[in-house]
Amino acid sequence: MNQIKENVREEEAKKLLNEINESGDLNIVDEMIKNNQIEFEINDKKYRVRLLNLKEKIDLDILRRKKFGQLIQDKDILLEKDLIKVYKERGINIEEIDDKMSKIKAEVNDKQILLGESIAKNDGETILKTYSDQIKNLNDELNILFLQKTTLLEFSLENQLLNYIAQIITFLSTDVMNEEGYYRRMWKTVEEFIDSSENDLINKAGSASMILQYSI
Repeated sequence: MNQIKENVREEEAKKLLNEINESGDLNIVDEMIKNNQIEFEINDKKYRVRLLNLKEKIDLDILRRKKFGQLIQDKDILLEKDLIKVYKERGINIEEIDDKMSKIKAEVNDKQILLGESIAKNDGETILKTYSDQIKNLNDELNILFLQKTTLLEFSLENQLLNYIAQIITFLSTDVMNEEGYYRRMWKTVEEFIDSSENDLINKAGSASMILQYSI
């Protein structure tokens, strides 16, 4: 269950979508948009991840509120704003990381505009490659800073709640095809999902569920 934490956040979903777009493998995105689901196979078994229905959204909200109530009562778990203050007292300034990320995002945007203008003017491969490489390097810097911030705030109440919500979305939205060719929910209970040792399935379903949630 630990690996799913890095695969479930909104930024990770967006990053995966970007990777799909850059690779040119748009079929999976097209399939999602048409059917509101992603189908895949593991060990010759067919699975799908789909958007939640109304009943499942209500179940998710009930579980989310229950988990929040548990977390807020735990005095060892800090809110993000309080954790940021603790880090600042120890010489780690997360606000500076945010500022750096904002500046890099603005620079990426400027480079993308220049790249677009160069493409329109047909400036040649050398200039286009220069802009593309600069954008890639800036995005690499952005990803490193994002990872630093994510790691520092991993144990904040907000992040723990987000991780839990993502796990529950994966639990509620993952189906397996039975012998009759019909889909049924993969796990009957949250406990069964949490105790599952099918890490490949959980990781793939977790990533797919977040891509689906944030691409529709």
